[in-house]
Amino acid sequence: MDRLSDLSLLPDDLIFKILSFVPSKVTVTTSLLSKRWRSLWKHVPALVYADPYIDSEYWRASRFIDKFLLLRDTHASLETVNLYVGQNCPPTDIETWVGVAVSRGVRHLLFCQCSPRPYFLPIRLPRSLYTCETLVTLRLQQAFIVDVPLNICFPSLKSLSLIFVDFSSDETVHQLLSSCLVLEDLKVVRGNYDVKTFKIMVPSLQRLTVNAVFTNGDPVTVPDAGFMIETPCLKSLAIISQFGWIHSLVKMPYLVKANIKLRHGDSKNLLGCVTSAKHLSLCVKKPMGSYPVGDFSQLVSLKVCTCSLEWYRLILRRAPKLRFLRFQGQANLLPSSYIDDLKKCYRTSGDVETQWERPSSVPECLISSLQIIEWNDYKGTVAEKSEAKYLFENSRQLKTMSSTTSVESLHEGVLSNDGL
Repeated sequence: MDRLSDLSLLPDDLIFKILSFVPSKVTVTTSLLSKRWRSLWKHVPALVYADPYIDSEYWRASRFIDKFLLLRDTHASLETVNLYVGQNCPPTDIETWVGVAVSRGVRHLLFCQCSPRPYFLPIRLPRSLYTCETLVTLRLQQAFIVDVPLNICFPSLKSLSLIFVDFSSDETVHQLLSSCLVLEDLKVVRGNYDVKTFKIMVPSLQRLTVNAVFTNGDPVTVPDAGFMIETPCLKSLAIISQFGWIHSLVKMPYLVKANIKLRHGDSKNLLGCVTSAKHLSLCVKKPMGSYPVGDFSQLVSLKVCTCSLEWYRLILRRAPKLRFLRFQGQANLLPSSYIDDLKKCYRTSGDVETQWERPSSVPECLISSLQIIEWNDYKGTVAEKSEAKYLFENSRQLKTMSSTTSVESLHEGVLSNDGL
């Protein structure tokens, strides 16, 4: 009670801010606390609702959300709307709620349909959303988008998340993304039932995360599915894909960090477009020929899967400032549906090379800059020993060289001449 009394001493605006971070059902119950609290919930600028009964009758969500919107102060802004609803919630209700949110100046909108993919119903979002001038953040999860109008425009949208969102056509994707005039942050998680070519052509984009994963354990996907990415202002890039190809990728001169993990990775221009990166994580199929790579003149940190050692050697000769190098082995690694650096590889240990050739000349970074080398899941094969020994003997600025064995990754040791 003392804490509640202290909270009651706060100004209304601060109480509204605090209550906007809790579920709206909790917010409404504060009306029972005292006379002063009786109407405060009506001014809270947030609707946060999660239906705990995923398979329940739709009225559980509809009844609460309808009453919340009806009884709250019509003059109060509604900046945040987070809705997690079950599969039985009618699309017409969703259209109505989103329409009300737009009319109240919504800035942050999250919608998640918590239902298995076969039960997805098309969501015909109100046309007012597609020209909403106030919307800054939009997150759609487990949804199916159809009927996007031609006059779509998001003049203020800076952050967009499309998590397992299916689209009626390739053109629908392009319409949606090309309408985001100031978009800076985009996250896409797509499944194997998705469109063929996912076009991401957003000149203003600074951060892009793409994750393409098989869903429901079904490896069947759209033939030649993949991405077209034209984002020249990008600073951070993460692409992890169990299926699909990078059909198109442009040069990104402002790129600082790139994390690339592909099952199919023989895109001729792939590495040539990320040469400005300072931090690079790589798990990509070995090159299918002599591809132009370019100079990684700014690269200081390289994390590479042992399935990508040919790429690593190409980069090593072109990265004069490299200071940190990590090898990630493939032992006991399984595909993951989440982006987690290079901790999981899509290929088998059979893809790892068994032969090692001594480079014709020592890379510049080994002489002048490389300070730390880490080798996770080190197996001690002839090829690995030769690689490690070469690095140890030729890295003149080396301060630390450590390894973690593949036996449950528990034994850690420091490599020395004796250990090699």
